[in-house]
Amino acid sequence: MSLPPDPEGKNDTRAGWGEQVILRFEALTGCDREDALADMLCDLMHWCDRNNLDFARQVERAEYYYLGETSNEP
Repeated sequence: MSLPPDPEGKNDTRAGWGEQVILRFEALTGCDREDALADMLCDLMHWCDRNNLDFARQVERAEYYYLGETSNEP
């Protein structure tokens, strides 16, 4: 598998933060690796409901950030 560009050289670190979150979520919930991300996203949808945030809008923002972090464009 080929990884996207990493112009700042920080995406391994960012992926590591994601790994730590997934590991902690698995420990807290007992869910397995196959289900962890989907279950965590579902729980974050509930969190958004309770904190007056639009989950879909947050996903759009996250994609915008991701595209910026994986683009060779200035």
